[in-house]
Amino acid sequence: MSNKNKAILWEEFNWKDIEKLTTRMKMVIIPIGSCEQHGPHLPLGTDTIDCYEVAKRVSAKTGVPVIPPLTYGCSQSHGDFPGTLSIRPETMIRMIRDIVEWLYRSGIRKVLLLNGHSWNSGPIYSARENIRYDFPDLQVRVLDWFASTPQIAAQIGNADVNHSNMGETSCMLAVRPDLVNMANAVDEEDYKTFFEYRTDELSKSGILGREATKATSEIGENILGIAVDNLASMVEAALREEIPRSRGNDK
Repeated sequence: MSNKNKAILWEEFNWKDIEKLTTRMKMVIIPIGSCEQHGPHLPLGTDTIDCYEVAKRVSAKTGVPVIPPLTYGCSQSHGDFPGTLSIRPETMIRMIRDIVEWLYRSGIRKVLLLNGHSWNSGPIYSARENIRYDFPDLQVRVLDWFASTPQIAAQIGNADVNHSNMGETSCMLAVRPDLVNMANAVDEEDYKTFFEYRTDELSKSGILGREATKATSEIGENILGIAVDNLASMVEAALREEIPRSRGNDK
């Protein structure tokens, strides 16, 4: 059960295995993605697929189990592109909080909410606040896998906007090339605006950002490798971290 060369997937164990696992491992990773349009060349599940891949690679390096990913996200701002399946922020807040409650009942006391979709950030952080209040002895952290280190921004090339562009397309080419149709990839402009707009107000293709046509699996593997190495190091430190001693927590 502790093979660090293989991802530890929560759903593959029976309840006796989980009971045994959680006597020594108190942390899990919760991958959070989306099901939304990703331009004419990438699958709807891009965010979930990439985030889950990163989580599994980190699990293989650290021994921290991964629970099944949340495959629906807050994607309302994509507008009228067909295919997107979105939940409202208040739904996501409740989903995350409920899942953490059941993990807590199984003995988990450390949770990494690993996000794979930028527009999920608001509800994830709101869920974190509920979790921190409801479970004082549980440690929780929110991280965007693609923002875990500045090195990734340099690899992506146009870090201000990253939706179906070179960086995201490259990651999918590395993980699931069978789901990528590069013949349909197009290059869009980078947008710098004060206000935030729906994707269908900014892009005809659903792509935001330049150079999607220059994506390669090598670029994607480099991005993923940097993210996984950095996250694995952070998780290893998190496994050793104790709750600080303070008022009301001095036992």
